[in-house]
Amino acid sequence: MSTEAAQFGKQVFEDLNIDYETAYKNNPFKKACVREAISLLKPGSRVLDVGRGTGVPIAAMLAEAGMEVTGIDIAPKMIEIARSEVKGRFLVADCLEYEPEGNFDAVFIIYSQLSLSYADVHAMVFRLAKSLSPGGVMCVGQDAADLHVPADDPHWDETHTYAEDFNLPFWGKPFKTLLLTRQGQQDFLTSMGLEIVSETFGFFQPDNPACGQEHQQYVIAQRRKGDPLSPPKPLPKGGLRG
Repeated sequence: MSTEAAQFGKQVFEDLNIDYETAYKNNPFKKACVREAISLLKPGSRVLDVGRGTGVPIAAMLAEAGMEVTGIDIAPKMIEIARSEVKGRFLVADCLEYEPEGNFDAVFIIYSQLSLSYADVHAMVFRLAKSLSPGGVMCVGQDAADLHVPADDPHWDETHTYAEDFNLPFWGKPFKTLLLTRQGQQDFLTSMGLEIVSETFGFFQPDNPACGQEHQQYVIAQRRKGDPLSPPKPLPKGGLRG
């Protein structure tokens, strides 16, 4: 079920559209993550790009490598641009409601979870992880909490794994954001039964004067076998959703 936070994120990115693409399309850390994921996949692999925006650079790189790309985004303007720029199937869809059709060989969740609650992200990531084929990979990108959120900040959960509704500057304005720690992001993925392939961290300056430097983490995790996955930990307050 779509939430107020998801609708807020829709409005933010609907308004930015091509400006967002321009500011972030040359991110070397994001591109390196996608290249590594491509190296783990066969041409023609079925891949899902979540919160895809205009499709540049992630979906474009995947399509150019011969992947069968499905991209979803809640913002119609973003999808309109993606359809005009990138080869693939692009759908206007809320990631909190999207139900995968069949299995995917890779799922990319790159900075598409920021405005959501931990409970929403927990349910969404678990649902999409279960769609991974054996050997499939999940790629996650975020600003890690470690360098943003003070240790005594009240937005931390009791396990000190994540902080939600933390005001992180975005485009020069406060943006209520969900952040996991660097280790917490890796533990979140492995607790489902995935294995970490790689983790990178770097400082990126978007190409826009309104944007500040970002502390970016990219993690690639693989579903080695077809065994059932477990709900990621920590569990959200109030238990599982969906």
